[in-house]
Amino acid sequence: MSGDAANGGGASSRQAGRQLLDRTFAILELFDEDRPEWTTTQAARAVGLPIPTAHRILAVLQTAGYLTRDADTKRFLLGPASLELGRRAEAALDLRRLAPPLLRRLAALTNETALLTVVNDRHDAARCWVRVESADRVPVSVEPGRELPLHAGAMQRALLAFLSADDIEAVLTGTLTPLCRATITDPSTLRDKIGEVQSRGWAISFEETDEGVWGIAVPLVDGRGRPVAAVGLAAPRGRLNVSTVHRQLEALRNEASELAGKLGCRIPDLDLSAPRRLAA
Repeated sequence: MSGDAANGGGASSRQAGRQLLDRTFAILELFDEDRPEWTTTQAARAVGLPIPTAHRILAVLQTAGYLTRDADTKRFLLGPASLELGRRAEAALDLRRLAPPLLRRLAALTNETALLTVVNDRHDAARCWVRVESADRVPVSVEPGRELPLHAGAMQRALLAFLSADDIEAVLTGTLTPLCRATITDPSTLRDKIGEVQSRGWAISFEETDEGVWGIAVPLVDGRGRPVAAVGLAAPRGRLNVSTVHRQLEALRNEASELAGKLGCRIPDLDLSAPRRLAA
């Protein structure tokens, strides 16, 4: 096959994929407050598709949970996946608006750097959305827009622990890249650490992403227990020890709880007992 033919085949496939996406979104956009229910024939006519084509798209959307079908009327309605997607989009917008003032207060209360991260779309890393410095700046490499792997650091592990079992296994069986001297690269150790976060509701780390820096984080979870975001603190070695962990966890709990309440989600039940030993 010539290069032109191969390239033409690839372009044709991409065009077909875009056409399918356009048709799928056109059907989804039919469902609104004015007309929440559609039959296959009605949907096909509204978007100008053959009935068999519309039927296939509707069936796939139903299987994925984006649509449901009334057993009596045979009409399609938006399903739980569509509703969840809408809630997530709304929560993301609210998160960007509501988080900064709460993190500024957290940084002022603790005199440490306050951070907020979210899981990326691929569920293989955490992306920093908000960073608020305290009066004493901490040399932390995490900054807005940067992504870090989910196995490294308290902020990331607070999110990882509340992902689906499949997502957790994907991380455990993937490459656990070392970022700093104490980054966890052993799957068995990481599994134990994830279990600790799940049982006590918060995560702690030391020198997993930055030399000489500690981290503590609390996740915000939705109604299914899946992570919406993580709120945390980063501090240098000299300003975080066993005697201060409990106090900082209290501040984290209060601010994270208030943010969760504004977003319509929650934080897990927290065991605020400070660990006897914070670093290896």
